[in-house]
Amino acid sequence: MKDLVNINYSKSIVEIQMDRRPVNALNQDLVVSIHNAIDASIEEGAKGLILSGHEGIFSAGLDVKTLITLSKPEISEFFHLFWGLMGKISKSPIPIVAAITGHSPAGGAVLTTFCDYRVAAKGDYKIGMNEVFVGLTVPKMIFKAFARLVGENHANILMMQGKLMKFEFAYEIGFINELVDMDQVVPRSIEWLEHLVSLPAIAMNSTRMNAKSDLNDLIDKELIMMGNKFSDNWFSDEVQIRMKEIVKSL
Repeated sequence: MKDLVNINYSKSIVEIQMDRRPVNALNQDLVVSIHNAIDASIEEGAKGLILSGHEGIFSAGLDVKTLITLSKPEISEFFHLFWGLMGKISKSPIPIVAAITGHSPAGGAVLTTFCDYRVAAKGDYKIGMNEVFVGLTVPKMIFKAFARLVGENHANILMMQGKLMKFEFAYEIGFINELVDMDQVVPRSIEWLEHLVSLPAIAMNSTRMNAKSDLNDLIDKELIMMGNKFSDNWFSDEVQIRMKEIVKSL
């Protein structure tokens, strides 16, 4: 399997740059590459991580063209890996920043939601959870992760409508933490992390985990069953019809 991420180092900070051109669509190989890069970076002593994309795109979300062709066992395996990646990011022993370098709908937005901080590029880009638009139910742990950032009212309305947000609005409601020029997205992410990891490590990381304890407890409960549950939803008539329409439009 070709490694689909680039690894860039800045002292104790490691940038994991998704590199599945053209839009970093999330298939099993890319998800596994991110898993492996996080594990290896932590094992090698990184103090902070950055998850990034390329100029104009962070990730276009799930690779619908590929996933629509998979069998139920294959889909179940994929979603177990994808939910596991959410859990790995949320429960990471070191902080992770999402360097949002462009559009980030659906699965791309999901990954950023479980990071500790989000730095995004100024420009005409969109982000959000549009699962309902494509016929998919938003799992409880994703709703809770999003709601803890923007509040339950915003989360309910946006997710219920499957609505994408312009970056400026996402910043206004607290989903995006900072908006900077494109060429400053990764440097600012590094700067923020360098300040954070300069603090006493045990105290800082324990506080991070305490702040996310309710979410991480829910993740632990949901992860075991989520892959099978979501694969059942994936093969419903409603989702299959909608997905095939989307693939045709692509």
